[in-house]
Amino acid sequence: MTELYDFKTLAIEYPSILDNLLTGNGFSIEFHDNFKYGGLYDYLLRNQFLNGQELDLFKAFETTNFEFVLNSLHTAQKINQTLSIVTHYLDERYDKIKNLLIKAVQDIHPLYSFLNIGKLTWSLNVFKKNIFTTNYDLLSYWALLKLKDEPLYRNIRDGFFFRNTSDRTLTFQPDTFEETQLKLFHLHGALHFYEDQGEIKKIRAKSEYLLSHIKQKYESGYFPVYVSEGVSEKKLAQIHSNYYLSYCYNSFLGAEGGITILGQGLNPDYDKHLIDAIKRSKVKYIAFGVYPTVSDSSQYIIENVKRYFGKLEDKALLFYDSKTFFDFAREKSWGGSIPSYAQDTFFPI
Repeated sequence: MTELYDFKTLAIEYPSILDNLLTGNGFSIEFHDNFKYGGLYDYLLRNQFLNGQELDLFKAFETTNFEFVLNSLHTAQKINQTLSIVTHYLDERYDKIKNLLIKAVQDIHPLYSFLNIGKLTWSLNVFKKNIFTTNYDLLSYWALLKLKDEPLYRNIRDGFFFRNTSDRTLTFQPDTFEETQLKLFHLHGALHFYEDQGEIKKIRAKSEYLLSHIKQKYESGYFPVYVSEGVSEKKLAQIHSNYYLSYCYNSFLGAEGGITILGQGLNPDYDKHLIDAIKRSKVKYIAFGVYPTVSDSSQYIIENVKRYFGKLEDKALLFYDSKTFFDFAREKSWGGSIPSYAQDTFFPI
């Protein structure tokens, strides 16, 4: 029987697992139950908000990508207008799908004030090199913004920087990364990224106002850069078609030392591209977080993950109880107890 470690024990014995972190939807669920609904498309479909001709369009294109369907409708509108064909029905479908996208974000994503930002912050603070996430929510971004503030002052970068001194637009500029920084990579994109004239840009706003700014951007016709739910092969194709996503994936391939995986099931049907990247990377130690459920025991999960990775020649696959991670992170960040000033600063709810 494969041993299931306490995370603290594992981190002491294999300290390099604190080099890199990979989070999935389970990580976000720890902070807000609404993320149990899954992706934006899944949420709308499950609650029967997406139906009729709007659903037919997603099925016809065999996609769950809102941006792809909306851009296709926009192209059809232009063609019909050029040929003097009435486009009212296309306009209606476009507006309804756009509004459904905004509704899904509003319904699923919590407001900044509803989150335990403190717990988020010290959960990420224990890592040294890279934070990789497949979540396109704002949680990791919000937490790392806090890490940049006092009293921690972590040197953090996500690759977005002002184009120049006169233009304060934030565009993706990977040459601004520095070796000593803690880096954040959204492997599947994020709600606050959008593409404009071939550039990947980031919406600017204070944390508590960012969601409302995102919705305004959607309403003006700019939609999020994110990898929609689907099979791994389609996800990888979408990643390779986008400069930002491709850069993040290549950075994931280039990870070294060790990696902690938290809240990420790595089912090969959906995440084989992630498994392959880890196997091809130079990481030596893989610490996989196990979260047992009523239907899946710890050992069942462990055996499945071992099967997913197959034979590993130069890597050690280790397993820990996910529930022990947050106790370790709290102790590591604050020495066992959170001082009063940090409670005021990092626990706004």
